[in-house]
Amino acid sequence: MNKLTRFFFKNGEYKIALPVLGLGFTLQALLIMAYLPEFLHYSDNMKNPDQFFTYNYEYIVDLYQKLGEEGRKFYFNMLVVDFLYTTISGAGYSLLLAALAKKEKWYIILPLVLTLSDIFENISQIILMNNFPAISPSGVAISSTFSSIKMTGGAIILSLILFFIGRNIIHWVKNKKTTV
Repeated sequence: MNKLTRFFFKNGEYKIALPVLGLGFTLQALLIMAYLPEFLHYSDNMKNPDQFFTYNYEYIVDLYQKLGEEGRKFYFNMLVVDFLYTTISGAGYSLLLAALAKKEKWYIILPLVLTLSDIFENISQIILMNNFPAISPSGVAISSTFSSIKMTGGAIILSLILFFIGRNIIHWVKNKKTTV
């Protein structure tokens, strides 16, 4: 963990973080504009489980039934793009947090925890789809738990980023006043 924290702190510069995040936002836009409408078509407008804080067995069974074989194959491809988006964005947010914090602290790798939760949720969804219709309520519960961890972690990371942006603006304003 210390090596990972050091890596992100050492490379945590805006000129590195912002292009990485830009690539992540591009992939997110692709997911939202290209994949999500097609997913909604297959699912008869049922939302992607990735959009929920939590979901249950009945929802997943209903979703997979509506998706059908072709829709589940499409969803698998969508999850592959989501793996890429999640990984790139997680690294980008760790780099940004390191640049904003300006200290080598453990919390700069929190976005990677979010990334792992999203990856585990995606893997759970793939396993569930591959076993459909013989899926277990406990498998859905595990997948849903990863979704909850991801959402909670996202709120914490966003709060940290906003805190450090605010702190840096205050320091910048104070320094500006002392030089005038």
